[in-house]
Amino acid sequence: MDDLSGNFKFIMRQDWGHESDVTSGYYGSILDELPQTTEEIQQVYHPLVQKILLLMRKQPQPAPSNRGQSGALPFILGITGGVSVGKSSVANTLKELLLAQERELSVEVLSTDGFLFTNQKLLELGIMHRKGFPESFDYSGIVHFLISLKTSSKKQSVPTYSHTTYDVTGDKRIIENPDVLILEGLNLLQSDPAAINRENPAIRDFLDMCIYLSADEQDIEDWYVSRFLNLCDKAKQNKNSFFNRYSQLSEEEAREEAKMIWNLINSPNLKENIAPLKNLADVVLFKAKDHSIWKLAFKED
Repeated sequence: MDDLSGNFKFIMRQDWGHESDVTSGYYGSILDELPQTTEEIQQVYHPLVQKILLLMRKQPQPAPSNRGQSGALPFILGITGGVSVGKSSVANTLKELLLAQERELSVEVLSTDGFLFTNQKLLELGIMHRKGFPESFDYSGIVHFLISLKTSSKKQSVPTYSHTTYDVTGDKRIIENPDVLILEGLNLLQSDPAAINRENPAIRDFLDMCIYLSADEQDIEDWYVSRFLNLCDKAKQNKNSFFNRYSQLSEEEAREEAKMIWNLINSPNLKENIAPLKNLADVVLFKAKDHSIWKLAFKED
């Protein structure tokens, strides 16, 4: 999936660490807790963290009323890509590495899943079968949150989502003056589907840096199927889980169900609404079958 525009520079993983010309970082025992190998952290994620920190330092200084905990505007880092491509894993790894390098930073990870319409509303709108598509999100709610985050030092209340019940919860989460917000979701590069004109602000307008995770679709489908089977297995002990409805299926039947959902919902969404916009990202990370990064692409100035 190298179909990027000509203003991207491609670089192999083993060359990126050398070319980025950064000193090795100390991460201590947290390396044992991260899903990536130490080699991948050194060759890919450490140079990326240094790039993020450099961009943060170049940000214009805000008015005093807008200052975060470190005295600067929140740096918003976007992580996007298709369902099951590993957005949450990459977001959490970058958070831990940022905190290890700059312990005084306040870093929050937030998923746009919380801004999905509730299942009840999706049913009322007749679009439950398009959950995850652009029209299933409260897009303006995300934009208003980002505007407030960039312009106000007040606490922000955001909705939360449960992957157990497969629905938005009634709980709210408080985001308070983070130095870095890592925003992950399917729709970071998309425009508001309800906007009458293109002058309305888009999520992308608020991202200081955006990373797109790319992989062969067959690999992403395999990862989705594995996650689906794992959720079904866990749901056998939890009647409140959305996936409990699949608990009586055999593994093969559950696998076929997952593939059907992929082909009806996730694959079309990836092809129609997510992958075509990857040129709007600043960085593209290419993932291999084992989730490791084997190549990178950087948008050139």
